[in-house]
Amino acid sequence: MMNALLIVIGVIIIVFILEVVYYRRHALDDLSLRVDFSKNVANYGEDIELIEVAENKKSLPLPFVILKFETPREIRFYDSSIVTASDYNYREDMLTMKAHSKHTRRIKVKCRKRGYYVFPRVGITTSDLFLIDHYTKEFDNHSELVVLPEVISSDLIEMLMSVTMSDAQCRRSVLTDPFALAGIREYGPGDPMKSINWKASAKTGELMVNQNASTCMKKVHIFVNLEEYDPKASTSLLEKSISLAYSYLIELACLGIPSSIYTNGIDIITGQPEMSEFDPGIGTLNARAMMLAKIDLTKKAQPFEEMVSKYLPMIDMNDFILFISPQYTDTFQTTLVDIKRRCPAIHWLMPCYNTTPAVSVLPSLAGSYTRWGGGYER
Repeated sequence: MMNALLIVIGVIIIVFILEVVYYRRHALDDLSLRVDFSKNVANYGEDIELIEVAENKKSLPLPFVILKFETPREIRFYDSSIVTASDYNYREDMLTMKAHSKHTRRIKVKCRKRGYYVFPRVGITTSDLFLIDHYTKEFDNHSELVVLPEVISSDLIEMLMSVTMSDAQCRRSVLTDPFALAGIREYGPGDPMKSINWKASAKTGELMVNQNASTCMKKVHIFVNLEEYDPKASTSLLEKSISLAYSYLIELACLGIPSSIYTNGIDIITGQPEMSEFDPGIGTLNARAMMLAKIDLTKKAQPFEEMVSKYLPMIDMNDFILFISPQYTDTFQTTLVDIKRRCPAIHWLMPCYNTTPAVSVLPSLAGSYTRWGGGYER
């Protein structure tokens, strides 16, 4: 009886050792893990899905598996299985994988900040049947996500468009714009029938015609100054500046107004300041949105004066220029005064906090300055 018991114990020990040795050698064979997104470009505040796919392609079951990957904290998960550490969220999903099995999970996340995000590191930890040893393997992962800037809908954008359009309208041109009405007048010899305003004619009892305004299409230039604006190196107003520029570009594109944008912010991939030439098309708007999304505010911006001296000579003196800058130093304002002497049609939009004190604006800029608190605090 004792011998039989010893034999059973011996067999169990041998099986145990063989199992541990076999899993140690082959547990990580033919395993794969990939983390991807349901889309690679998302809008600010949009909900998308993070797709987690793990596969065990061998004839060996894995009783205990942990799928691990890190995500930027700006990507918010709706469930609670997140452990936060430093600047990243570390997620761990536990499961069991049978032989020749595939695990797919779609996780809802919220894109709560503009930026360019990558998920380069993912890993799997597993064990043997007796949970004695743990084995870990990391996989290369090339997923990326671009979150576009926030679109701001406010009276401010309408005001900017009003300023832009009033500057763009020029009655001195011999060309007329069929979409811009200067008023209504009585019908005269030579007026085309298509210009008759039938509603106005019915009210007055006489033929009245639409009088079209003459226009000359001017270009709009946007300079976004992303230099530091306070000693604490805060970036919240810089984010608002990027969002305002993007919102303004959308309105310009909708109206077909040619525009260009220049920023001294540093691209997270190229490490260089970015600029975009004239084009009102939707395709160009998408490219500009991507450009603004990839600005890295952790890197020091190019000096504003250098950006202006580089691009200002390419601008016609009659074009409209919008400067977006939360910085309001004397040096910055003096630079704007010098620019206004050459290009009189400029406007300075200053994003600020509700608690920001009144700014002492140079007299020559007073009529070309708008302060925007945006309804938020520090």
